[in-house]
Amino acid sequence: MSTFLEYDFASPLPHPGEILREDYMAPLGLSAGALAKRMGLKDRTRIERLAREMQPVTPDTALRLERVFGASAQYWMNLQAQHDLSREVIAHRDELAAIARVDAA
Repeated sequence: MSTFLEYDFASPLPHPGEILREDYMAPLGLSAGALAKRMGLKDRTRIERLAREMQPVTPDTALRLERVFGASAQYWMNLQAQHDLSREVIAHRDELAAIARVDAA
């Protein structure tokens, strides 16, 4: 069975903000302000920071994105988790590789 640590990441997996910006906002011509309004947010700061890859997807944001775009909240949270894990694998690959696995008896 393959584990996340066994993947050979040259660079981190895409930040969810990149996916949001390139696959959702740009094709639909949505600005951060317009998307924030559709999501029921008072201002666009959260969306601007997310789209600039300066902020992670939170559960609240994921639920709101699900309502607007139809892609599940779990999808958005998985993108964030995969991005974060890939960054950690890259940053700590040697240290993590040195940890021995306990095999079941």
